[in-house]
Amino acid sequence: MPNPSSTSIPDWAWPRLATGRDLGPVEAASFIEWRYYAILSPAFHGIVGLALVNPERRFGAIAEGGLLLIIAGVLGRPTAEALPDDAATLCWMHLFPTDACNLDDPTRGSLTAGDAECCIALAHDGPASARIRIESGAGLRLDLEHAGLAGTALLPADGTDLRDIPLGRWLGANWRVDCPSPVATTTGRIELDTGFVDRLPARPGADPSFASPPLKARVGAGAGYFEWRHASGYYEHSWGVRPLPLHGWDFLFVPDARRGQTAVLQTYRGSRALRYLDLCWQQDGNTRQHRFGADQLTLTWAESAADALLGVRRPLVRRIEAAGDGLRFELTGRVLGQVPLLRRHRLAVRHFFISEEIGIADWTLTDQGGRVLAAAERQPCGGELAHFRLRAPRP
Repeated sequence: MPNPSSTSIPDWAWPRLATGRDLGPVEAASFIEWRYYAILSPAFHGIVGLALVNPERRFGAIAEGGLLLIIAGVLGRPTAEALPDDAATLCWMHLFPTDACNLDDPTRGSLTAGDAECCIALAHDGPASARIRIESGAGLRLDLEHAGLAGTALLPADGTDLRDIPLGRWLGANWRVDCPSPVATTTGRIELDTGFVDRLPARPGADPSFASPPLKARVGAGAGYFEWRHASGYYEHSWGVRPLPLHGWDFLFVPDARRGQTAVLQTYRGSRALRYLDLCWQQDGNTRQHRFGADQLTLTWAESAADALLGVRRPLVRRIEAAGDGLRFELTGRVLGQVPLLRRHRLAVRHFFISEEIGIADWTLTDQGGRVLAAAERQPCGGELAHFRLRAPRP
């Protein structure tokens, strides 16, 4: 177990920061490592997320620190084409203190954490394969098996911001996006007890966690068990120092495990290096990959709406076009619903929001002769929008 006062950042993450210098107190406080396991199934369309933030727990009045566990999404989706207004939505967060965590034990990337309220065991069998078990004494249990498809791991991408200007050392950011599993199969289950959902607020805003009235009603009627087998999913691993100067992000994943294909959009505001589109598809019996850079792609929000809870305009329809190297890609993604990930307890995150998206997408990849190489229609997808906002709306 690492000593939080000396080396809270896990050994397997520290060398990859590539900062070329020791981290000072402010930089250590702004360190974030993000792991993001997504499940796109009718039983559960959402994420299991882990964020190691401010591991040395510095500047407590401004920024919280520890390992933040998130389970967020929609349970029991009836179809891939529509998300009803009365969706059964869950958002649950729990913050472990850093000294309650065992990192890289027994293997690199694995962890266990536990306190009086909750425990988690995460085992990584290589970068693209994981098993997760979560239990809360209040009445939540989750089991997840995640297996990335062979040959689909994406090349990592590094981005820096403001490094070349005066004060850049203190204001800039260093961020790496690694996606060893952009398309995967996932199998698992979630069990919710009536007492667990009853204790959560019915809507987002005042508290980070909530359970929508339809979910409360469903679990109260004895239908609190949700199971999926061989569903599509993905896993992203990102980390760095002071990502907030990158002003947020807008990304999208459209995995299809049955066809062995996916489209992955990454955009981080303020960074050209972290603005790209990755594709994986099957052609002539082989897995093919291609990355479109920032100069080759266009992202537009064809439709958007004001969101009073988030205090910003958020997209309802995304359109992505990319062309280059003899390939052309077009995508239309529809955001059917969203789960706000909000934490108001500290100044550092009060004016920063994250919106987890539930959506579907249509896309087509063609060659220079117009031949369709790969395509998807009404494919369930996941994404996130996050950035700074001038005001934090009242609940």
